[in-house]
Amino acid sequence: MTDTLTAPDADGARYEADRLDATAAWVARHRPPGSGALAELGAKDGALTGRLLRAGYTVHAAEPDPALRQRLRSAFGRRTRLRLSAADLSAPPPVRRRFGAVLLIEALQAGQDLELLHALPTDLLFVALAPSALDGRLRPWMSAQQGWLLVEEIDLAAPRAATRRPAPGSRGVLLRRSL
Repeated sequence: MTDTLTAPDADGARYEADRLDATAAWVARHRPPGSGALAELGAKDGALTGRLLRAGYTVHAAEPDPALRQRLRSAFGRRTRLRLSAADLSAPPPVRRRFGAVLLIEALQAGQDLELLHALPTDLLFVALAPSALDGRLRPWMSAQQGWLLVEEIDLAAPRAATRRPAPGSRGVLLRRSL
């Protein structure tokens, strides 16, 4: 018999899969495979990374947490279109060229200095956050800074409240470097 407290949350898994599928489709609309390598900062266990690799992207998946980085390595091995690093927003991946885009998908943490976004080696930045974090942190920073222009804002996942694991939803913001 399965204990209901430890049973997988099918609604949560479906929500997460739908959110990641919507994110991958959003990236593809603006940066199709072959249009430059992507840097995914905060790749976690690679759920989005795998979707991007299957779609044909070259991905630099950066994850500072050693356990999650090991899960990435175990899941994807040594694929020719994947690079792994321990980079994070405060120390982006060491590269000599610019990325086609940098992805910060549910990766911005409270207290991070958003001015670090200016140092990212790209002209295209995909950011996804819970709507409350977008409104409370990113939107005020966007209106006060010069250097990034808002290209698009999109709902990637609607909030879920009536389930065992509520989810705040996910909103994507695409920024283009203006300077």
